[in-house]
Amino acid sequence: MADLETTDWLDKLWTAHSSLFEGSSPFATGIGTLPVGWRELVESLCSRLAAVVPTEADRLRILRLENDRATLNVAWETIPQHGGVEAEAAEIVARATARPACTCEICGLTATRYRTGFWTFAACPVHMQRGSIEIVPNWALIRTTRACVEGRSRIVACEVYDRGLDRFVAAAPATLGIKDSP
Repeated sequence: MADLETTDWLDKLWTAHSSLFEGSSPFATGIGTLPVGWRELVESLCSRLAAVVPTEADRLRILRLENDRATLNVAWETIPQHGGVEAEAAEIVARATARPACTCEICGLTATRYRTGFWTFAACPVHMQRGSIEIVPNWALIRTTRACVEGRSRIVACEVYDRGLDRFVAAAPATLGIKDSP
């Protein structure tokens, strides 16, 4: 039943946002790797990206949309190149690629990223597998800005994705478990 449910929502997504996937096949984009728990965030991503395109002549195309180690891998392009659209789409994609790292792949509730052997997954406390190891810091939720300070590359700013606000907020690197090298 779960496989049928997964297939149904992915088929509906593909049909509803066919203009975003134009020229690609579902197999080539990787859409079949998306877990049902990410349904809301993937549908939201596609709706937001479709709304960004200002005119019929402009196009935004999704080339890859797949689950990659409990993060969403999204490759996209705008045709023709349009600076304003690209900046807005980049922020939408940044938020959408961070959210899966804190969203359970099975039920869609707030989750943490774990690993078991070489397998990485996002799970809530109910769906976490026994013996899994939490991934800390959860880099998929963190954006860093580096600058050259005294001749060395240093982290000068950090932002962390806040699931409740659906945006990145400023955070001190030390509070995220990030230690800058001396």
